[in-house]
Amino acid sequence: MSIQSWKINLAEWLLLKVKYPSEFHFGAAKEKQGQTAARKKIILTLLPSHDNLGDHAIAYASKTFLEREYPDFDIIEVDMKDIYRSAKALIKKRHPEDMVFIIGGGNMGDLYRYEEWTRRFIIKTFHQYKIVQLPATAHFSDTKKGRKELKRAKKVYNAHPELLLMARDETTYQWMKRHFPGKTVLKQPDMVLYLDKSEQHVPREGIFLCLREDRESALTDDERNRVKAALTEEFGELHSFTTTVGRRISRRTREKELEALWDTLKGAEAVVTDRLHGMIFCALTKTPCVVIRTFDHKVMEGYQWLKSIPHMTFIERPEPETVAAAVNRLLASETGEGGFSHSVYFEGLREKISGDAN
Repeated sequence: MSIQSWKINLAEWLLLKVKYPSEFHFGAAKEKQGQTAARKKIILTLLPSHDNLGDHAIAYASKTFLEREYPDFDIIEVDMKDIYRSAKALIKKRHPEDMVFIIGGGNMGDLYRYEEWTRRFIIKTFHQYKIVQLPATAHFSDTKKGRKELKRAKKVYNAHPELLLMARDETTYQWMKRHFPGKTVLKQPDMVLYLDKSEQHVPREGIFLCLREDRESALTDDERNRVKAALTEEFGELHSFTTTVGRRISRRTREKELEALWDTLKGAEAVVTDRLHGMIFCALTKTPCVVIRTFDHKVMEGYQWLKSIPHMTFIERPEPETVAAAVNRLLASETGEGGFSHSVYFEGLREKISGDAN
């Protein structure tokens, strides 16, 4: 029985471990007596199981990056909710070169505490592993709760002997260097920008809108309605999309869900959004995009990676007339569709992670 080429998730591994206890070791060939166990592995964890396509795109892009850049490793994906019960089994089958990669995103801080607590569990539990935190945005509020969470985070992060941190914006980069002075900190864009989804060309029609209605929005309900009214008056019927789809998404369904949304955006004349991944998905699909700020620095600084794209513009104060005028400028522009080359920022990243970069 040869299973060396299998790429499976942890649940499948546990089932196969029961069925083939003497043969199955995390996708490696059968262990020979007297030899060290298993092929070397990368454990990719903190994966989401909720409905936010932005987070699932990060997970999908992170796995794509690891499979391409680390072909000599088996990639083991472990959902955020599964890591607690799976950690012991993973450590038991450790190869000396195994590493842990934690997906990035905007959940470092006290805004999404379960994700932050799980990250700390991973860092504490896998103390003997090299751990790589992929590009993240940090936000600890200046409150009693926020300061308490930051104190705990500093204690855990700083205690790990081989933790590498990546920031996806300048504010987080400076924050990480200040609070974790002994750690290597890299500045890298969101992992979704590693992907390329611009190959398909379809006719573009209609203005699409994707605006937040949660605690990260900088718009009041009235301001949001006024923007919608101004765009409707100027361009007629608007088309809406969202990156939170209202149903749970798994690793088995995420690619299908993402491809469906990317196909939709490829057919849009222009998009107005205040979602980071609404903006990033437009960059991937070469879709003209008007970007509106959110309550913190996440979107504004995420835009800094993309500001050279000719069909993307950022609005700090989204007055309705300003937004409509920005869309008109993009539609009237004679500049060719803009894109983003992941090689600009991701080339040589493996060497940076290993510390071999010049």
